[in-house]
Amino acid sequence: MKSPREYGLPEKYERWRPVQVAALDMLSRRSKRTTGICAPTGSGKSGIVIAHAIESGKPTCIVTATKGLQDQYLLDGKDAGMVDIRGRANYKCNMRPDDPEWTCEDGFASGCPYKGSVNCDCSQAEIAAASSNLVVTNYSKWYNSKKFGLGWDHIQQVVFDEGDEAPAALADAMQVFLYHREIERDLELDFPGPPENQSFAIWKAWSYVAKAKAEEATNIAKARITGVANPKPSWVKHFNHMKNLMRRLAILVTACPEDWVVDEKPEGWQFDPVRPARYAEGALLFRTPNIILVSATLRPKTMNMLGMSKDHFEFKEFDSDFDPARCPIYYVPTMRVDSRAENLDMLWMRIDQVVAKRQDRKGLIDTVSYARRDAITSTSRFAHRMIINERGEPTVEALTQYREAGPGAILVSPVFGRGYDFPKKDCEWIIMCKIPFEPPSKIVKAREALDREYRSYQAMQKMVQTFGRGMRSKDDKCECMIFDDHMQWFLPRYGHLAPKSFHRIFKQVDILPQPPERLM
Repeated sequence: MKSPREYGLPEKYERWRPVQVAALDMLSRRSKRTTGICAPTGSGKSGIVIAHAIESGKPTCIVTATKGLQDQYLLDGKDAGMVDIRGRANYKCNMRPDDPEWTCEDGFASGCPYKGSVNCDCSQAEIAAASSNLVVTNYSKWYNSKKFGLGWDHIQQVVFDEGDEAPAALADAMQVFLYHREIERDLELDFPGPPENQSFAIWKAWSYVAKAKAEEATNIAKARITGVANPKPSWVKHFNHMKNLMRRLAILVTACPEDWVVDEKPEGWQFDPVRPARYAEGALLFRTPNIILVSATLRPKTMNMLGMSKDHFEFKEFDSDFDPARCPIYYVPTMRVDSRAENLDMLWMRIDQVVAKRQDRKGLIDTVSYARRDAITSTSRFAHRMIINERGEPTVEALTQYREAGPGAILVSPVFGRGYDFPKKDCEWIIMCKIPFEPPSKIVKAREALDREYRSYQAMQKMVQTFGRGMRSKDDKCECMIFDDHMQWFLPRYGHLAPKSFHRIFKQVDILPQPPERLM
């Protein structure tokens, strides 16, 4: 077997780990279109994926859940010839170098003279992706390029990293949101009124009219910027917005009324398919001959939620080789934490008990919601140590502040439970305030009516992912805690939705153990 370095992997891959050897052997012998691999944190999933892509000889696209993971893959795979491609809005357009908000998306729409040339970063990336055997991108770019773009037909194999998020990515790709402003002001069209607006069949008929008006508005917006040497940025952005609106309305035009739910929101109307799996081939898989899903929390149910029966995929779970004593998950019975709990003082007291004995190290509190985040910061006697991110604002500033802070800093937020790593001294303890059930909504209730495990699967995935943020290697150390008494029925009933490695480190204890020795 070739060494990691012979595949172009970086020096951190000194030698193959047992899980990597077993996973690569399994992938070399795969006989079905889809393969799912549950590989624990620290097993070197990117090394497995890159080595297999090269060894298979199949042009491969690796799809990540976040741009941070995309960056990490590019770092690991650049010596192996990997190229990176993102949405056009991520590239600065040289047509107007002094305008920080003018992107290649705007330039492409307004006839940028550099489009398609070596002077356009976006064009260079697209040309490289169209001819490379090893490409990394994100879910949004994968969907849009395969559905609306060109140059991806050579891809014979797709790897969905953090594949547990594939069902959610599919649902997001199919979701349609229509805003009051774009319909009522831009198209000068009224939404259906009550009670007809609760019927998707009414919306489907309405969408034909709306799509025609959106197409007309798009053509007018295109004509206004065509042939103009220096079109106003607002004109270009309006054209892009109308083009996007037309695509959204096209989804409603072709939708099956019996399978969709419509829900009114303050900003407009939201439309979701009850069974996203029906659209998996046309919105996520795109008839790609070889499909691989990799994640530390992947379950057979993940493939089921993509419309695959157990006869149509292979699944293999690998156990973690982390020392359970270094990464325990403690459930300490305290109280039921839900919307019916009028007084959460017991929970706040328990959290302060944890923090009081761990002021010499950094930790993370996943609040699940912004309301609970505000409750914690307003009641805790350690609020002065807490770092938060305001709702709707970029997370980068809070994350940077936390990473640069000294011992005792606490990151308190509902948004860092997935896609962010906090190795070593960055995080030595994690508290999750409650089991992270998705808030009830019309679409959640509709999906749960068809699949009684739907909401529990989502909650288990988020919980396991969150508890894995602080333990990133064998010599790392992170203790995790949850105090929600719903665990007493949740884990016995839905434990099969968690990987085996979770059960190996989970413990119910009556008294919270003393903190271990801190990392030096």
